[in-house]
Amino acid sequence: MSKKIKSILAKLSIVSMALSICYVSGNPTVSAFAAISSSTVTTSAAVTVSSISTASVIKVTTFDQLKTAVSSATSGQTIEIAANKFDCTSQLVLDKVNSGITIEAAAGFTPVLDFSSFRTTAKAASPKATGDQYVGIRISGGSYTIKGLIIEKAYDNGMLIKPNYNSALAKDKQVTGDPDNNQIIDCVFNYNGDAGLQISGSNGLEDLGLSVKPDNNTVTGCVAYRNFDPITTGGNADGFAAKLFLGNGNVFSNCVSAENSDDAWDSFATGSSDVTYNYCVAYHNGDATVYTGAYDKAKGLAIDKDLTTGKSSGNGNGFKMGSGSSKYGAQSNGVRNMTNCLAVDNTSKGFDENNGAGTINITNGMSLGNTKGDYQLDLMKAGTFKNVQAFATKNLKQPSGGTVTIVDASKQAAIRTEVNAAIAKMRTELSNNKIPTYMNFSFWN
Repeated sequence: MSKKIKSILAKLSIVSMALSICYVSGNPTVSAFAAISSSTVTTSAAVTVSSISTASVIKVTTFDQLKTAVSSATSGQTIEIAANKFDCTSQLVLDKVNSGITIEAAAGFTPVLDFSSFRTTAKAASPKATGDQYVGIRISGGSYTIKGLIIEKAYDNGMLIKPNYNSALAKDKQVTGDPDNNQIIDCVFNYNGDAGLQISGSNGLEDLGLSVKPDNNTVTGCVAYRNFDPITTGGNADGFAAKLFLGNGNVFSNCVSAENSDDAWDSFATGSSDVTYNYCVAYHNGDATVYTGAYDKAKGLAIDKDLTTGKSSGNGNGFKMGSGSSKYGAQSNGVRNMTNCLAVDNTSKGFDENNGAGTINITNGMSLGNTKGDYQLDLMKAGTFKNVQAFATKNLKQPSGGTVTIVDASKQAAIRTEVNAAIAKMRTELSNNKIPTYMNFSFWN
């Protein structure tokens, strides 16, 4: 065989191996010479949309690959992120109606989607205001499952579930999407410039007579931590916000909202919509000293190098149930269902109707250490109201038909110790870029 033919064959062999590397399953132990799998594809610049469409699992290792996979995936497919950190240079848009797509951490990884680069670009473009276009993950589609991710440092919300509205289009030209039935599981939202995660309808669509209100979204095992909006001095960055033209059936379970600049949960302007909270914790929201670093120093905590610093004057409620009448509509009057929920050390109220009405159902509620009182629910009507406890009677306003029990002084220290231990564990897990363990407390039993 001539040297020229041998050289050509060698080059073809190298190309063949390279293609195998591009298409083979993302398992790090799989040989680069393995056969191409029809069930799993690892994306690269060489992979075509047609190859993605035949895979049940798409593994990605860069943000650009993630965007490609998101735009090409179809119902039943899973996108696995096989990296511990992504430099996110733009918004990630999830806009497929009834998508059936799962985006999750690959085994052995806890991906951090860091939107710092996008935030820098956004601040240069709009230094005095944020907006939906600057959200980290923007979901206007439905039936997405997102699991095991850390979403941080977006200029606006870490994640926003909301229909699209384009002021330049007529009513019949709007492409709203359908943001229902999304599942957000075991995710962390921290250091974002507005709420960690927000679920909302659109005022613009409402004005056009198009009511596209998010329904049946479930948020499970998620943590919203130290989200702060310096542009509006902390007034917008709730941990979780299910507000503004909300639909029905939205549920938060096993979630923690801690040390955000505004409220832990905000359900402002929700009309007659219902919201459900199970095993949820609202911890120490609204404290301005967090955002100067003074709080950490006073508590002997490690310096938080990711913290956004600045002047903060947020509200600091734990569970804000609704609102009075406003430019966004009439007084809220929906149902709030709460099972095994805790509000502790928030700088305003623990459980607050915020001038809203409606029905409040609480089983196993605990509220303690909240600066302006543990329960302000006097405009609401109690449905189920069982084992609802507080540490003090300060500013206590109970719902009609419901009674709050004051915890015996001899038991309060043990409860405080149990809560402090759970928060300390959460801090350690967050500092190690781990998804925190679900909280459970003896006083919920």
